[in-house]
Amino acid sequence: MNTNLKTIVTTSALVLAISLLSVGFSQAYNFNLLTAQLDYGQTSVNVTNLQTFLASSPSIYPQGLVTGYFGPLTKSAVMNFQNAYGISQVGRVGPQTLEKINSLIMSGVALTGGTTNSTIAPTIYSISVGTYSTSANVSWVTNENTVAKVYYSPYQFQLAEAVNSNSKPTIIGGTATTQTTSFQTSHYVTLQNLSPHTMYYYIIEATDSNGNLSYTWPTTFTTNY
Repeated sequence: MNTNLKTIVTTSALVLAISLLSVGFSQAYNFNLLTAQLDYGQTSVNVTNLQTFLASSPSIYPQGLVTGYFGPLTKSAVMNFQNAYGISQVGRVGPQTLEKINSLIMSGVALTGGTTNSTIAPTIYSISVGTYSTSANVSWVTNENTVAKVYYSPYQFQLAEAVNSNSKPTIIGGTATTQTTSFQTSHYVTLQNLSPHTMYYYIIEATDSNGNLSYTWPTTFTTNY
């Protein structure tokens, strides 16, 4: 059995940040610009960035859920945004809505009704995966104390938008491994009983003491021979 360790390091993780609480005043934040128009049913990084931006305003996106999937809650939030800024409420991100969102993002000013730090989801970064033939060690850091778990599977995950406020998105497929029940910033998980020379998909979930959730975008590693 090959026990040589292979390490994959991700310096910046794309995080599916989910704020489950909300309050009613503004604060400035940095968001990622949208690079394409978006419509109902799409799944992409741009949808994640859209949801993260809209979730900064409880009056526009009260659920504050970010999954990367453009479902009914996201469509409703886009319509609320369009109504607030005098754009036709079509429920999709067309050229006019895209331009307005990016102009607000570049201004660095949060939407009206923005969140406070108590409702900002944790940031996941410095992800490292060390692989063996039948196991893998996953480590990462969060910017605040969190409990965390790793979902992993040899098959692609299906991600579904949460159906209401204060609920989690649905991750279909895979095995969940709980990392710890105590809150901390440095995290380490060993995934056991893997198949040799097999590609696995994995998602990291982090939850802070306020119940705010973050997910990494599904990423892969391959076990050794």
